[in-house]
Amino acid sequence: MQLKDLQWFRQAVEAGNLHNAAEVLGITQPALSKAVQRLERSLGVRLLERTPRGVAPTAIGQTLHARALLLGQWADDTRHQIQDLKTGQSGELRVGTVPAIVESVMAPVLNHFLAQGPAVRFKVSMQLSGVLMQQLENGELDFAIAAVGAPVPAAFNHTVLGKQSSYVVARKGHPLLRGRFSVADMAAQQWVLPPSNIALRAWVESLFRANGIEMQPAFVQTDASPAAFAPLVRASHLLTVMTADSLAGSQGAGLVALPAPAPVWTLQIGLFWRRSAYFSSLMKEFREQVVKVFGERQVGRAGR
Repeated sequence: MQLKDLQWFRQAVEAGNLHNAAEVLGITQPALSKAVQRLERSLGVRLLERTPRGVAPTAIGQTLHARALLLGQWADDTRHQIQDLKTGQSGELRVGTVPAIVESVMAPVLNHFLAQGPAVRFKVSMQLSGVLMQQLENGELDFAIAAVGAPVPAAFNHTVLGKQSSYVVARKGHPLLRGRFSVADMAAQQWVLPPSNIALRAWVESLFRANGIEMQPAFVQTDASPAAFAPLVRASHLLTVMTADSLAGSQGAGLVALPAPAPVWTLQIGLFWRRSAYFSSLMKEFREQVVKVFGERQVGRAGR
């Protein structure tokens, strides 16, 4: 059984299609098919079965895929450790972060490492917390900066960075800002919100539910950060929820947090990594920089 065959098999399972998997791997589809066949011959079982859309793992294939993930993580950790021993401070880090702190935290951290030259490289993924934690678990990331859930999965180590506040946000000059308003007035507005399984959306729905108000469907529902639609909010009467970091950054220009009865929601942000991963000197320095920059960042309630 070759590690390369396992890595290719893993990609086939995750793509659900041999043609797409081969394109990602940069190989031909026949080469990928032969790799899967070699694995099946060596194990004496079927690993993939055809579906109307491509392929899916058998029960044994699912087990092998889980093992392939672990082997991939082991190979990555081994490569990092050897690189660490050879050069002391070089290599590549794969970092995932929630979009809200890219400007206030990630940019200053990356700027710190930029001065060290090309020996240090980064791959950065910007996703909501749930996606980041899944990517970290799958071995696609070395670090994830995300919301701290309860409980934290046992497979992860983490450092709590601090609190992140979120506000109901509107453009300056919004009709609600011309006088006193109620929760019912907020519910009557149109909104830009993430899906219901995301904390920001759940907070808004809970606010209205607690006041006996049914919320109308969001005008825009997005699996990206609502802050990505700041230009639309700035040019309309739409409301959204933004973090203090987004509001204090360039996306918050022309926007302002609504006063009471609009609430302020707070959660903890943490830096996560796999408990089983080799913790290189580069990872240690990255953690130190993230903790430092997060604590020093300047955020506030009002936009600009």
